[in-house]
Amino acid sequence: MSFLRTIGNFITKMNEFAAKAVMWLIFPLSFIVVYEVFMRYVMNKPTIYTFDLTWMVYGTLIFIGGGYALQHDVHVRADIFYNMMKRRGKLIVNLFCYPVFFFASVIALVYSSYFLMANAWIYGEISRGTSWGPPTGPIKTVLFVSMVLLLLQGIVKFAEVIKGDKDKEMDKAKAEAKAKGGEAA
Repeated sequence: MSFLRTIGNFITKMNEFAAKAVMWLIFPLSFIVVYEVFMRYVMNKPTIYTFDLTWMVYGTLIFIGGGYALQHDVHVRADIFYNMMKRRGKLIVNLFCYPVFFFASVIALVYSSYFLMANAWIYGEISRGTSWGPPTGPIKTVLFVSMVLLLLQGIVKFAEVIKGDKDKEMDKAKAEAKAKGGEAA
Protein backbone atom coordinates (compact mmCIF):
# COMPACT_ATOMS: atom_id res chain seq x y z
CA MET A 1 0.00 0.00 0.00
CA SER A 2 2.81 2.42 0.74
CA PHE A 3 4.03 1.95 -2.87
CA LEU A 4 0.63 3.07 -4.21
CA ARG A 5 0.56 5.99 -1.78
CA THR A 6 4.03 6.97 -3.01
CA ILE A 7 2.81 6.90 -6.62
CA GLY A 8 -0.27 8.92 -5.66
CA ASN A 9 1.87 11.49 -3.86
CA PHE A 10 4.18 11.69 -6.88
CA ILE A 11 1.23 12.32 -9.23
CA THR A 12 -0.14 14.97 -6.89
CA LYS A 13 3.26 16.66 -6.65
CA MET A 14 3.63 16.48 -10.43
CA ASN A 15 0.30 18.30 -10.88
CA GLU A 16 1.27 20.80 -8.20
CA PHE A 17 4.62 21.47 -9.89
CA ALA A 18 3.07 21.79 -13.36
CA ALA A 19 0.43 24.24 -12.16
CA LYS A 20 2.93 26.34 -10.24
CA ALA A 21 5.28 26.37 -13.22
CA VAL A 22 2.66 27.59 -15.70
CA MET A 23 0.99 30.06 -13.33
CA TRP A 24 3.80 32.46 -14.18
CA LEU A 25 2.48 32.62 -17.74
CA ILE A 26 -0.12 35.11 -16.51
CA PHE A 27 2.53 37.83 -16.66
CA PRO A 28 3.55 37.35 -20.31
CA LEU A 29 -0.12 36.85 -21.17
CA SER A 30 -0.99 40.19 -19.57
CA PHE A 31 1.91 41.86 -21.36
CA ILE A 32 0.85 40.41 -24.73
CA VAL A 33 -2.72 41.69 -24.30
CA VAL A 34 -1.62 45.16 -23.14
CA TYR A 35 0.91 45.33 -25.97
CA GLU A 36 -1.73 44.43 -28.55
CA VAL A 37 -4.20 46.96 -27.19
CA PHE A 38 -1.50 49.64 -27.25
CA MET A 39 -0.38 48.75 -30.78
CA ARG A 40 -3.94 48.51 -32.10
CA TYR A 41 -5.58 51.54 -30.51
CA VAL A 42 -2.72 53.94 -29.79
CA MET A 43 -0.29 53.23 -32.64
CA ASN A 44 -2.96 52.03 -35.10
CA LYS A 45 -0.70 49.08 -36.02
CA PRO A 46 -2.30 45.82 -34.89
CA THR A 47 -0.03 42.78 -34.79
CA ILE A 48 -0.64 39.53 -36.64
CA TYR A 49 0.57 37.22 -33.88
CA THR A 50 -1.05 38.28 -30.61
CA PHE A 51 -4.41 36.58 -31.18
CA ASP A 52 -2.88 33.13 -31.65
CA LEU A 53 -0.23 33.73 -29.00
CA THR A 54 -2.85 34.85 -26.47
CA TRP A 55 -5.10 31.82 -26.84
CA MET A 56 -2.14 29.45 -26.77
CA VAL A 57 -0.72 30.92 -23.56
CA TYR A 58 -4.17 31.14 -21.97
CA GLY A 59 -4.95 27.59 -23.09
CA THR A 60 -1.76 26.36 -21.44
CA LEU A 61 -2.77 28.03 -18.18
CA ILE A 62 -6.25 26.52 -18.24
CA PHE A 63 -5.28 23.05 -19.50
CA ILE A 64 -2.43 22.45 -17.07
CA GLY A 65 -4.49 23.84 -14.20
CA GLY A 66 -7.06 21.04 -14.57
CA GLY A 67 -5.24 18.43 -12.48
CA TYR A 68 -4.38 21.04 -9.87
CA ALA A 69 -8.03 22.15 -9.66
CA LEU A 70 -9.17 18.55 -9.24
CA GLN A 71 -6.55 17.99 -6.55
CA HIS A 72 -7.89 20.97 -4.57
CA ASP A 73 -11.60 20.24 -5.23
CA VAL A 74 -12.28 23.51 -7.04
CA HIS A 75 -13.88 22.06 -10.16
CA VAL A 76 -17.45 23.01 -10.89
CA ARG A 77 -20.11 20.66 -9.58
CA ALA A 78 -23.62 20.95 -8.20
CA ASP A 79 -22.39 22.08 -4.78
CA ILE A 80 -25.84 23.25 -3.81
CA PHE A 81 -26.92 19.61 -3.49
CA TYR A 82 -23.55 18.02 -2.78
CA ASN A 83 -22.80 20.19 0.26
CA MET A 84 -26.19 19.36 1.80
CA MET A 85 -25.39 15.65 1.75
CA LYS A 86 -23.94 13.74 4.62
CA ARG A 87 -20.59 12.01 4.22
CA ARG A 88 -22.21 8.74 3.07
CA GLY A 89 -24.26 10.54 0.40
CA LYS A 90 -21.13 12.29 -0.88
CA LEU A 91 -19.37 8.93 -1.00
CA ILE A 92 -22.18 7.39 -3.07
CA VAL A 93 -22.23 10.35 -5.46
CA ASN A 94 -18.45 10.18 -5.90
CA LEU A 95 -18.46 6.40 -6.37
CA PHE A 96 -21.05 6.82 -9.14
CA CYS A 97 -19.86 10.05 -10.80
CA TYR A 98 -16.13 9.36 -11.06
CA PRO A 99 -16.48 6.21 -13.23
CA VAL A 100 -19.59 7.28 -15.16
CA PHE A 101 -18.80 10.93 -15.86
CA PHE A 102 -15.21 11.77 -15.01
CA PHE A 103 -13.30 8.73 -16.25
CA ALA A 104 -15.48 8.23 -19.31
CA SER A 105 -15.03 11.81 -20.49
CA VAL A 106 -11.36 12.23 -19.53
CA ILE A 107 -10.34 8.93 -21.15
CA ALA A 108 -12.13 10.07 -24.32
CA LEU A 109 -10.28 13.40 -24.11
CA VAL A 110 -6.91 11.67 -23.62
CA TYR A 111 -7.63 9.43 -26.60
CA SER A 112 -8.79 12.22 -28.91
CA SER A 113 -6.13 14.72 -27.81
CA TYR A 114 -3.43 12.14 -28.55
CA PHE A 115 -4.55 11.93 -32.17
CA LEU A 116 -4.93 15.71 -32.41
CA MET A 117 -1.39 16.08 -31.12
CA ALA A 118 0.08 13.36 -33.32
CA ASN A 119 -1.60 14.69 -36.47
CA ALA A 120 -0.49 18.25 -35.70
CA TRP A 121 3.15 17.13 -35.54
CA ILE A 122 2.99 14.62 -38.40
CA TYR A 123 1.30 16.95 -40.87
CA GLY A 124 2.88 20.18 -39.67
CA GLU A 125 -0.53 21.67 -38.86
CA ILE A 126 -0.69 25.43 -38.47
CA SER A 127 -3.30 27.72 -36.99
CA ARG A 128 -5.56 29.26 -39.60
CA GLY A 129 -6.93 31.88 -37.19
CA THR A 130 -4.56 34.61 -38.37
CA SER A 131 -2.09 35.26 -41.15
CA TRP A 132 0.74 34.45 -38.74
CA GLY A 133 -0.11 30.73 -38.86
CA PRO A 134 1.91 29.31 -35.94
CA PRO A 135 2.31 25.54 -35.62
CA THR A 136 -0.36 23.93 -33.44
CA GLY A 137 1.76 20.96 -32.36
CA PRO A 138 3.00 22.60 -29.15
CA ILE A 139 -0.44 23.62 -27.83
CA LYS A 140 -1.94 20.26 -28.80
CA THR A 141 0.90 18.56 -26.93
CA VAL A 142 0.06 20.69 -23.90
CA LEU A 143 -3.58 19.61 -24.27
CA PHE A 144 -2.62 15.93 -24.36
CA VAL A 145 -0.20 16.18 -21.42
CA SER A 146 -2.78 18.09 -19.38
CA MET A 147 -5.44 15.46 -20.05
CA VAL A 148 -3.02 12.73 -18.93
CA LEU A 149 -2.23 14.71 -15.76
CA LEU A 150 -5.95 15.21 -15.13
CA LEU A 151 -6.62 11.50 -15.61
CA LEU A 152 -3.80 10.53 -13.25
CA GLN A 153 -5.01 13.00 -10.61
CA GLY A 154 -8.53 11.61 -11.05
CA ILE A 155 -7.24 8.12 -10.34
CA VAL A 156 -5.60 9.42 -7.15
CA LYS A 157 -8.80 11.22 -6.09
CA PHE A 158 -10.96 8.17 -6.83
CA ALA A 159 -8.58 5.96 -4.84
CA GLU A 160 -9.00 8.38 -1.92
CA VAL A 161 -12.79 8.11 -2.28
CA ILE A 162 -12.67 4.31 -2.33
CA LYS A 163 -10.25 4.12 0.57
CA GLY A 164 -12.23 6.72 2.46
CA ASP A 165 -9.04 8.51 3.40
CA LYS A 166 -10.00 9.46 6.94
CA ASP A 167 -7.16 11.93 7.46
CA LYS A 168 -8.05 14.01 4.40
CA GLU A 169 -11.75 13.86 5.19
CA MET A 170 -11.11 14.98 8.77
CA ASP A 171 -8.80 17.80 7.63
CA LYS A 172 -11.37 18.92 5.08
CA ALA A 173 -14.19 18.79 7.66
CA LYS A 174 -12.10 20.85 10.09
CA ALA A 175 -11.29 23.40 7.37
CA GLU A 176 -14.98 23.66 6.40
CA ALA A 177 -16.02 24.07 10.03
CA LYS A 178 -13.36 26.72 10.54
CA ALA A 179 -14.48 28.55 7.36
CA LYS A 180 -18.12 28.50 8.49
CA GLY A 181 -17.12 29.75 11.92
CA GLY A 182 -15.01 32.49 10.35
CA GLU A 183 -17.93 33.65 8.19
CA ALA A 184 -20.23 33.94 11.18
CA ALA A 185 -17.71 35.96 13.20
